[in-house]
Amino acid sequence: MKQKKRTVFAAITVACLLCSCSQTANGATTDTTAATTTDATLVTALDPETLFSTRDKAGDYDESQAISITLSDTKATSSDNSKVSISASTVTIQDEGVYILSGKLTNGQIIVDAEETDKVQLVLNGVTINNNTSAAIYVRQSDKVFVTLAKGTTNTLSNKNAFIAIDDNNIDGVVFAKDDITFNGSGTLIINAAFGSGVVAKDDLTITGGSYKVNAAEHGFTAKDGIAIADGTFQITSGKDGFHSENKDDTTKGFIYVGKGSYEITAQGDGFDGASILQIEDGTFQIKTGGGSDATLAEDASAKGIKTTGNLLLSGGSFTLNCADDAFHSNANLTVKGGDYTIATGDDGFHADLAAVVEGGTIHITKSYEGIEGQTVHVSAGTVNIVSSDDGINAAESGEDSDEAVVGREKGTMANGERPAFDATATPPEKPAGDATTSATTKATNGTTDGTPPTGTPPTGNPPTGTEGAMPNRMGGGLQANENCDITITGGTITIDAKGDAIDSNGSIHISGGVIYITGPENNGNSCVDSDGDAVINGGTLVACGSSSMFHGFSADSTQGWALINLTEAKSGKVTLTSGSTTLLSYTPTREYTAVLVSSSAIKKGSTYTLTMGDETKTFTMESLSYTSGTSSNGNMGGRGQMNGTKQNQTTTKATS
Repeated sequence: MKQKKRTVFAAITVACLLCSCSQTANGATTDTTAATTTDATLVTALDPETLFSTRDKAGDYDESQAISITLSDTKATSSDNSKVSISASTVTIQDEGVYILSGKLTNGQIIVDAEETDKVQLVLNGVTINNNTSAAIYVRQSDKVFVTLAKGTTNTLSNKNAFIAIDDNNIDGVVFAKDDITFNGSGTLIINAAFGSGVVAKDDLTITGGSYKVNAAEHGFTAKDGIAIADGTFQITSGKDGFHSENKDDTTKGFIYVGKGSYEITAQGDGFDGASILQIEDGTFQIKTGGGSDATLAEDASAKGIKTTGNLLLSGGSFTLNCADDAFHSNANLTVKGGDYTIATGDDGFHADLAAVVEGGTIHITKSYEGIEGQTVHVSAGTVNIVSSDDGINAAESGEDSDEAVVGREKGTMANGERPAFDATATPPEKPAGDATTSATTKATNGTTDGTPPTGTPPTGNPPTGTEGAMPNRMGGGLQANENCDITITGGTITIDAKGDAIDSNGSIHISGGVIYITGPENNGNSCVDSDGDAVINGGTLVACGSSSMFHGFSADSTQGWALINLTEAKSGKVTLTSGSTTLLSYTPTREYTAVLVSSSAIKKGSTYTLTMGDETKTFTMESLSYTSGTSSNGNMGGRGQMNGTKQNQTTTKATS
């Protein structure tokens, strides 16, 4: 076998920071750094300079030096029979050179069978080629084939029936290449694959220009070693994936790179599916998978928008995704550096098994089960708007939530970020208070063993050192924190409308910057800010409104002031925090709420503030960096912070306007 001239992973730099695992998807071992102690970004990059040759990009040719091949229904003729063999409607190209094809074959085939060092250029100059039982263009052997779409031409390739073998190769595409193949030029190529895929490349597939309209029973474009796209316009309807790249024998291969272009994909499978790494620099993407976000998938189906087993890097582009499954999915690390995203999905908006990193861009998740999920999640810049039927931002280790979980009102198993079919509009069930799994410390905190609210005033001061009355790691659950999981927010503007936990970590939460607005759950089994470990706020602005039952404050390690108000009845309308005549923060939730949590760098120890919540106001003085008022609706004490702060005197009035 010939030696490959492009080894893509020689051009890859992988630095798996912000995650706790020490092995990357391609097996490389890296040092790890906790998200709370570094501002380093997750870097996973393919170098486009190594992906495209000058000839890949050029798409030109010297017509005077080219060999012409004229197709005519059931036969063909050539200007040079020494390099071209013709048998009825089968044309075999046997030597290096440029070949200009024109005309029509109703049931024929173009075969490239040259030396393994030969480069062959096929110029499609207004051709129509159909093959009833095999590929219209079949590259049996060469070093590389360039398929150039002549300017101003429309070319059509198709098949009609199931494939019948003509040699030892398992031909399964309208264009089938055993070696490297490049598509370039500025013309149009239409591919109709009634069986199999549109384009199949057993080595590298490169596209640098042209317009493509593909209707395929299986994949639109598929390659074994990698797909590199510099530019182009694509309209793809596929029974499986729009673009698919996978090498089952070598997990370091199977990449997808997109420089720019326009992509309109309707796929029953995934829009893009890359095995080793998937990188998008720019482009316009309209992708619908699996019938869209309202569809129900089979349990083993995958209908993700953009998916990779390895690292996923999104640097820019405009994305409109409507997916039955995750919109963006990585089994390793996912990084968003820029771009505009409008997402409706039946599962996660962004999912990473390891680190999910948002460094910029504008994200609108209009519908999701969970908005952003990773083992670690780090948001440092950009605008993020999330609507979710469960958690808005979730940090959980892959497989950690593999116990039975209610999804779409039916129990199913979750593992490795995959979920069975569910109703994304369903409200997550309430976590029962005082059930058989509730720990003794939780019952003590609730004040009773039967789940009924206690009487009297909640305790103040520091938490006790013994077991009785101690605060559990997680309100209502008593779960142990996973040290591998963390949510870190250092910047950006985040707005979350979640029916489950808005910000939920199976480990810790660290907030040191950004602006966060939360409309949280109405049911008592979820919280606006929920963590099994410490929840620390040292900067930024936060307004969170939701159900008071499981509502959390922040831990004693926090250096920024915060206040948690539990209300005696549900309120609606704007929440505003003022200091004298100065408005410090303001937010209007989309639903009623029974608790409000606010934090800002403007909240100082010793100062007095007024919090207006709909038609009710509370005026309070910060005697420490934390303030908690009222009792949660099911008797919980209103979050960790109450244990670390003090319950001060308060003034309650009805707002006059």
